[in-house]
Amino acid sequence: MASTSSIMSPASAAFVTAGLAPPAGHHLRQTSARQETASSGQHAPSSAMGSLATAGLATAAMVAGGAASRSRVTGVRRTERNAYKGPMVGVCLPLTEKFDPLDLGNTDAKMDRYTAVEIKHGRISMIAVMGYIFPEIFRFPGCEDFKNGLGALGSIPLEGWIQLVALIGAHEALVKPREGGMGIYDFGLGTELLEGQDDEEIERKQTVERNNGRLAMVAILGLMWQDGTFGGSPIAMLKTEGFWGPGADYFVRNIGICQGNMCALPNRRGRTSLRATDQLSEGMFIEIETYPENPEMSPAVPFLRYPKVLKGWVGGEKGFDPLGVTDALPVYLVREAELKHGRICMLATLGWVATDLGARFPGEKFQAVQNSVEAHDKMVEAGIMGPFLGALATVELYSLWLILKGFFGDIVRESGDYFVGKQFMPKDPEKENDMRLKELENGRLAMLAFSGICTQAVITGKPFPF
Repeated sequence: MASTSSIMSPASAAFVTAGLAPPAGHHLRQTSARQETASSGQHAPSSAMGSLATAGLATAAMVAGGAASRSRVTGVRRTERNAYKGPMVGVCLPLTEKFDPLDLGNTDAKMDRYTAVEIKHGRISMIAVMGYIFPEIFRFPGCEDFKNGLGALGSIPLEGWIQLVALIGAHEALVKPREGGMGIYDFGLGTELLEGQDDEEIERKQTVERNNGRLAMVAILGLMWQDGTFGGSPIAMLKTEGFWGPGADYFVRNIGICQGNMCALPNRRGRTSLRATDQLSEGMFIEIETYPENPEMSPAVPFLRYPKVLKGWVGGEKGFDPLGVTDALPVYLVREAELKHGRICMLATLGWVATDLGARFPGEKFQAVQNSVEAHDKMVEAGIMGPFLGALATVELYSLWLILKGFFGDIVRESGDYFVGKQFMPKDPEKENDMRLKELENGRLAMLAFSGICTQAVITGKPFPF
């Protein structure tokens, strides 16, 4: 599939064409001198496999890291390396100028070629990375039996290879850069998306494509290395080896990790490769298990196994823990934090909306608040925030005391239970669990809602409903 993905390299130009920002008012066209330069150049050839070669990717990423200045004269050698100090496509912090420590792009002609090579490899690599991921989700009809990743090289039939080579060859031979375009990487597809944009915005979009391409070149190399080292696609391994997979064990399996009566277990296979445990490893908060032949998969994340520590917890039947947080932390504490944040965000969302709609406490200090964004600063100026935080700290100290008492078994307490309002819970256990699930899901929604409300209010400068 990695090889197949490289067919689509010309299609990537249909989204964002990269290169130097054109002069204002030229509608993505260049001067006649630049047109002659672009038409005389030949775009860098590459084959399906050569596009993924390690040496080509590394050289292009290193040399063309910063692109070049807005206008050049082909073949003229730079009198001062990195002399151009103005904005450049592909340059972003912490770098402030072209990164070319070996001065390989010492002429405009060389720099143009390295820029085109980097852009082409970046586009192909972005599609190749997607080609590693999507076969685990979707297959074209007739391709169900093809292997993914490096395995595709041996499972594609001869007629498939002929079609691949013919299509890629036809593109390389027949598709040429557009006349008067932005460079030898501009095939004229998608440039209408840049029409009417100012120079700064065009430069930003081109830098985004360049950076995404650089990341994709590193990503596809990592995917191919892991595929070749462990004998399978990293995406497919999530189904059988968990989130971390065998990669972590590959590096730490021969390292002794012991301290006192605490030791890592390098031979256990699970969602995490290593687990620190002690001689009392049968405790209620430690999951020690072997990886079954046919593991139960998570309903929420079908390519990950079901986290068994969630069984018995409200909402745990969905098995959503893609980062394996409950592998490292007790579910008791994780659920406590989730419920507390959810409840706070439900109150915060209601408070934000009510304030923006005009609800205020009596008193001049509260009436002077214009909207929720400035409420914090106004309360600090009025001297109310100190007592408010002090009251919250008192509640939090009591909360911490209850949490620790329940965690160590000194009292019978469930996560999030502050012994307030339990008399309103349904008496039927099934209905009670349904009510607990509703609170949990409403809290999760409120956490997302409050984040969105805050962000939108600050960006737009308008009160709810914006």
